[in-house]
Amino acid sequence: MKPITFSSLLALMIPAMAIAQTSPADTVKVIPNANTISVIKEGNKTIVTATIPTDDGTGSFNKYTYEVDIDHNHQSDRDAEVDDIMLKLPFMKNEPTDFNKEEGGKWKARRYITGLKYAYWGWNFNYDSKAGIKNCYELSIADIIGIDWCTSRKTTLGIGLGFGFNRVTSDEHMLFVKEGDVLSLRTAPENAEVDFARWDTWRIQVPLMYSQKLAGKFGFSLATIINFNTYSTATNRYRLDRTRYTETIKGLNQRLLTVDLMATIGIVNDIGVYAKWSPMTAMEQKYGPSFRNFSIGINLNF
Repeated sequence: MKPITFSSLLALMIPAMAIAQTSPADTVKVIPNANTISVIKEGNKTIVTATIPTDDGTGSFNKYTYEVDIDHNHQSDRDAEVDDIMLKLPFMKNEPTDFNKEEGGKWKARRYITGLKYAYWGWNFNYDSKAGIKNCYELSIADIIGIDWCTSRKTTLGIGLGFGFNRVTSDEHMLFVKEGDVLSLRTAPENAEVDFARWDTWRIQVPLMYSQKLAGKFGFSLATIINFNTYSTATNRYRLDRTRYTETIKGLNQRLLTVDLMATIGIVNDIGVYAKWSPMTAMEQKYGPSFRNFSIGINLNF
């Protein structure tokens, strides 16, 4: 073997040993003035042999031998642990082809940390006690961050955390007013020009999701979305006697907790068309408009 310095060999060996995930050494051996070093691999063992000149001036050498036993099974176990949780972002093509098949033919669930799922925009259709209320839109990213469990090649369960926004508007020439704790609608003054009267609600959302591929990536998903309606305002803007007025009404008594039911069909993890039903009213009848609504629209990365 051509003589090389011990420090150069260590520089090559340390990364390899780190990758091999060997057990930590109990001691550290420093070998100064090594003359020659040989590295021999036998099965799972790596044997390092160094010859060291003696200090007695006779030209004789001492030999030092060190053995490393590499546990490949331990490395495989660690790789499985590391790969068990992966990151999935919109339109990422990172689903493995073998999908963690365990011995015995059973599927092992693969977990993903998800981001920006269930980004949807749709149009609300209000019904039931909607006097004075017009249809309007909703916008949401229901799963800004979450966890998916892929229980098979085609089935995924998930839970997430996100936010949403919902808006309704009033009929023509009507304004929102608040009397005590009650939000209601009234006709604007006859000579007023109403620009808009709208009611906006911001919500924190927790979606519970199930998706199923049917053929290739085409499939459907079902979701129950829990809404925490944290902030709600009604805003009027109108012109009267050449003066423009903007009124914002706060402190509304919207329901803190509502639940939506949602179904989507399309290309799983890409884009689909959804229909969503909100069986609970936004407010109790004693506090304001108590209509219900359903909506349809586009759902991205469902």
